[in-house]
Amino acid sequence: MLSPEEKTQFNKQADELTQEVRKLRTRLHELNEQKEKLFDQRNHVSKEISELIKNVKGIRSERDTMTSEVKLSKEEREKLNDDIKNAISDAKELQKKRDELQAKSGLKEDPRFLKRELERLNYKIETEAMSFEKETKMMKVIKDMKKKLDSAKEVMAVSDKLRALSREIDRMKAIANQAHEKVRMSAKVSQEKHTGMMEVSHKIDELKKKEDEFNSQITAKKAEMQPVAEELDGKVKQLNDIKGKL
Repeated sequence: MLSPEEKTQFNKQADELTQEVRKLRTRLHELNEQKEKLFDQRNHVSKEISELIKNVKGIRSERDTMTSEVKLSKEEREKLNDDIKNAISDAKELQKKRDELQAKSGLKEDPRFLKRELERLNYKIETEAMSFEKETKMMKVIKDMKKKLDSAKEVMAVSDKLRALSREIDRMKAIANQAHEKVRMSAKVSQEKHTGMMEVSHKIDELKKKEDEFNSQITAKKAEMQPVAEELDGKVKQLNDIKGKL
């Protein structure tokens, strides 16, 4: 059984330990709140990083799609340009052949003009009343024109091919221009996507640094709490031991 002096001494120690335990618990609670606040801030940054990474993946996918479109459009444009070059070369050959045939036939007039004029004269002789002499002269003119046209048939055939080829060249040039514009626009959009992706990636890197800083602060806060928690456990044990004696 404790003497009055011992009891008084133990009560005094118990009071002192109770005050110390209260202070340590308050301090530990403050440190824990600071740690939890750091956790919340770190988690907010981590969530933002996750969302931005998802955003980057989406932008990268869009950029890759545009890059593929640029590649396909370039291939289409290059093929068209090759086809145009070949067609122009063929057109030059046809033009040369037409000029040679026209020079060989001695025909100075445009065969198409002769054809229209022949049709006009035939219509006139069929629909108009005229003297025998005039009709004879006109028939001679028609005969001469037919002879010229017969000798110019090959020239006309080559000219028709040349006109058709010229129209095809114009059509291919229009498509090539569209392909070029598509390449230009797709390349522009692809570059914009790439730039946007780089900007977001840079932001992610900055946020990861911030996340690392929060992790370091959390680790430091845990280290700061450890001795306080250990001291608290020791004081609580001492207090319980004293209470057990009272």
